[in-house]
Amino acid sequence: MQFALLYYYDPAVAGPTKEELLDWLAFDAAVRKAGVFVHEAGFHSVARARTVRVRDGETTSEKGGATGTPVLAGYYLVDVADAEAAEMWAAMIPTARYGAVEVRPIVEYDG
Repeated sequence: MQFALLYYYDPAVAGPTKEELLDWLAFDAAVRKAGVFVHEAGFHSVARARTVRVRDGETTSEKGGATGTPVLAGYYLVDVADAEAAEMWAAMIPTARYGAVEVRPIVEYDG
């Protein structure tokens, strides 16, 4: 089963540190070595985001993210046996120590 591990934090409270880089490199190496890695991506600051909405047939675009805080900072996509395994990997993401990691199953279509 594939799961997205979506990591969030509130930049007003805490955020990534330079020292955390080694933890990220270790996590990335572990998820790849275990053979569960599918894809990952971090996001630029929400200040660089654009939010697009369509209401009554009218499209608007504005600066900033669609939500306030916490902000979605990035994700890992893993292929594991079950939700418990996905949660185990989520707990290893450094952001879990000061933010949150949401574990979301990926919809898999047959055919």
